[in-house]
Amino acid sequence: MDPRCPAWRPQQPRPLGPKHPAILLTCYMTGAAGGKNLGVEGYSYDIVTKLFLPLLKRWGEVIPVCRPQRDLEKVAQDARQRGLQPVHLSILPFQDAWLAESVPNVVMPAWEFPDVPNDAFGDNPQNDWPATANRCSLVLVGGPFTAKSLLKEGITTPIRVVQVPSPQEYFDLPAWQPAGRTTIDCRCFAFPPASPSSVSGAAAVETDAVPAAGSLAVPRQRKIARELWARARWRGLRLIRLVLPDRTARTLAAAWRAGKATWQSLEGRCVVPQSPHLDLSGIVYTSILNPIDGRKNWQDLLTGFLLALGDREDVTLVVKLVSSDPLQIKRFLGYYLYREIRHRCKLVVVAGYLSDQQMLRLAEASTYYVQTSKAEGNCLPLMNYLAAGRPGISPRHSAVADYFDDEIGFVVDSHPEPAAWPHDPHLRIRTTWDRIVWPSLVEQLRRSYWTVRNDPQRYHALAARGRERLLRWASPAEVEPRLRSALELVLPSDSCDIPVRGLQAA
Repeated sequence: MDPRCPAWRPQQPRPLGPKHPAILLTCYMTGAAGGKNLGVEGYSYDIVTKLFLPLLKRWGEVIPVCRPQRDLEKVAQDARQRGLQPVHLSILPFQDAWLAESVPNVVMPAWEFPDVPNDAFGDNPQNDWPATANRCSLVLVGGPFTAKSLLKEGITTPIRVVQVPSPQEYFDLPAWQPAGRTTIDCRCFAFPPASPSSVSGAAAVETDAVPAAGSLAVPRQRKIARELWARARWRGLRLIRLVLPDRTARTLAAAWRAGKATWQSLEGRCVVPQSPHLDLSGIVYTSILNPIDGRKNWQDLLTGFLLALGDREDVTLVVKLVSSDPLQIKRFLGYYLYREIRHRCKLVVVAGYLSDQQMLRLAEASTYYVQTSKAEGNCLPLMNYLAAGRPGISPRHSAVADYFDDEIGFVVDSHPEPAAWPHDPHLRIRTTWDRIVWPSLVEQLRRSYWTVRNDPQRYHALAARGRERLLRWASPAEVEPRLRSALELVLPSDSCDIPVRGLQAA
């Protein structure tokens, strides 16, 4: 096995029936499911893969293929020689999926826009999603929104809805208790800080205290690259002085120095004091997001929350950043600090990796889940928190509309606006996402606070309905038979061959 592959536990051998399948599994394999490379491109697909893995192992033998371009056909041949019936499952978007020629191809993309790419831009024929999908044997999607987006383009390959399962542990969490207190052993940034004298406005930002898993220390290679780039820019300025008139050269040099000073003020040694523990009590709102992802719209989350509930001392907003990029963490903290919004509520930013158990404890301590994204392919954290009986505050658009409404939370108004597909190098306007209505966000946050404080019966009714809906929508017990029946569509029967649509198929 390729050393880059994650540590997959070998399955126990079991008797092979006449139709015992082997799942040849391909994904990005970033290691994000184990806490590595958080926030890098494709990390969420690997988290989806981790959630499906126990269900897949109960259906057949799972064989990860780290280099499908080189090894997929060989692994399929080895599986057949062992008496297995191989099926290739690619948990990837179509543009990055490698399709086998000799086995059925099942692709599971996540998609958050009402329109799918339908031309081979960027010198990649697989960016034409309808054409690529029609070369597959089966397409699995997480909900009706994605299925509708694909069907609108005339895809003829069978499409089946198989929701991403929420872990059973979230369904088993107890209901939120207003008098509860939770301490999680993880370092975090807390605002306002415990000691007012330790921070003096935006100028007192410090960042070398980030935990080891998410250290903001710049790697040596990045330092070298910055030094080389600085030298190149300096030589460029000298060349400008030789070629251009003195006045123009001085103007450009001054602009460069101003830009350098701004850059250093934002990402230099701006550090924030850290707390060694995450202590939570009172009414807790939680949001989990990747600060690099432009869809997440965390700027509206921060400003809306602080201006809606900033005067409530019994309220905490926990923002769990899914990123290991120190510059992006600094950017998030800098945005908050340089807004200078005074507040008495508590804001906590967690930048390090949290284990599954720590994430469960965070959900148990939370009262609500809040998110302000412009488009979502699943929004797994919202699903998990609804499964835990924590109502949501969220816009109702894209794939979120498949399962979220005002019966299980507080809906933030939103409206479509022009957008581009994220992987289009030219960022052409070919689709839409949703811009949230900021006053609606403020209103729904205040309504949620009033509800839990003054109408606990309604709060617990929202929580119970959310858990019940997610139990039907995404519990492992409900998802497993859907997954099994969908994958069995591509297994051979006694009277027909395996329905293969590979790279050579039309």
